Amino acid sequence: MTNMTTRILAPVAAICLAAGPVGAHSLDAMLSELDPATLGDVNFPISCNDEAQSAFDIGLLLLHHMMYRQADGAFQAAAQADPDCAMAQWGIAMTKFHPLWPGGPTPAETAAGQAAVQRLQGLEPGTAREQAYIDAMSAFYAGEDLTFRERLAAWAVKQRTLDDAYPDDPDAAAFDALAQLTMAPRGPDAVPELMDAGARMDALRAAAPRHPAGYHYAIHAYDHPALAGKGLEVSRAYDRIAPEVPHALHMPSHIFTRLGLWQESAEWNARSAAAVLDQLHDDVIADHYPHAIDYAVYAHLQAGDVRKAEALLADLARHPNLEDTFGSAYATAAAPARVPLETENWAAAAALTSEMNPSITWGRYPQAVAMRWFAKGLGAARSGNPDGARAAVAELNGLRAVMAERGMGYWVTLSDGQIGSISAWLAFMEGNPEQAVAQLRDAADKEDAMGKAPVTPGHVLPARELLGDLLLVLGDPVGAAEAYEASLSQSPNRARSLAGLEQATAR
Repeated sequence: MTNMTTRILAPVAAICLAAGPVGAHSLDAMLSELDPATLGDVNFPISCNDEAQSAFDIGLLLLHHMMYRQADGAFQAAAQADPDCAMAQWGIAMTKFHPLWPGGPTPAETAAGQAAVQRLQGLEPGTAREQAYIDAMSAFYAGEDLTFRERLAAWAVKQRTLDDAYPDDPDAAAFDALAQLTMAPRGPDAVPELMDAGARMDALRAAAPRHPAGYHYAIHAYDHPALAGKGLEVSRAYDRIAPEVPHALHMPSHIFTRLGLWQESAEWNARSAAAVLDQLHDDVIADHYPHAIDYAVYAHLQAGDVRKAEALLADLARHPNLEDTFGSAYATAAAPARVPLETENWAAAAALTSEMNPSITWGRYPQAVAMRWFAKGLGAARSGNPDGARAAVAELNGLRAVMAERGMGYWVTLSDGQIGSISAWLAFMEGNPEQAVAQLRDAADKEDAMGKAPVTPGHVLPARELLGDLLLVLGDPVGAAEAYEASLSQSPNRARSLAGLEQATAR
């Protein structure tokens, strides 16, 4: 963003007023409540007229904050201000595939991105640099019958080429780091790539202290048990450049969660959820709202405040018309399951409904549906209901098959861990303790190797923690203590692991 905020605000709002609503938020309505000066700063000159440049700057800032629908509105405004502006179409296409968000774009998003790429065929980028950005984005949309991961890999290769060609371009470095994070392996093997991306964003922040990518992508880079301490300072500083952006208010809680700072996590997510509702201009509520609620529910439960967690779930139920995305799906499937599981109300977990929010196209999100069936199955297995547990395992096996067919490797492995956890408690119930321990160890190893996805504050109930529970029941406090300590090494200050460790070491 240039220092011309006051001068550009009126023309951009006028452009958006003419363009009309885009998604759930028309940008003119958003601008009436969100001063662009509070989004940070970028310096990305494009070969378009002044009005288009102003709208593009806002779109780019929102893109780096991952406020994708709002960014689309700004880029659409840029395209209307200058129909020959190639970079406006680049921006529209970039808002559609959400690199770090699991699940990939919806069919409508894919079609919109492809349409923007098609419109680019008739436009001339003004510089070789602009062409390089367009080539990188277009790589994601090229080809047929490719998985989301394969498309991201093609985009990542081009982003690295662009970064190498323009080493002094902060946005080239930013998008390259984002691509690097996207392609990093899971679990412990991710550390070298994450450290490199984080260090590059630390350097970007030093050179451009108000560039949002230096904050946002650094937090993503350090969102790992081995690195979370590196992200604390930048997390606490993010709201200084973006005090009204819902996702910027949520992101620091990724680090707070990794470090077990429950009060900060709850407070920042409350601010994020409130910002979404404050900026609401139609009936559809952005997925940033349920995402923040899920993180806040988790934080309150770890702090021992069940009533506050239940109150947040009641708030979520009062806002049912959610954006149909994986973020909404995961949060609405997982958050209600957390209370009975974390409080060990196993019968209540088993009784959770399998019917969920009708605003979500659940067939697109089998990995989210699996969270609910895992909770039901574990609850059944631990409350003496073997038939209910077996029914849940059958449902999970069906969902796993769908995920495997779609190439969703991370979630397939996690579902293996979920199935193994339920099956282990079934084996224990049926008098096979050795089999139960072996199955839970295997489930915990698989889960630990994959780590947690950014969409979740933590596994719905960690398999390593469940192993501690089982070993405690079997009279092995030493083994139980080891399991709880291993769980706490991944998730510091988890309430159930702390309680289990105290019980194990008191014996």
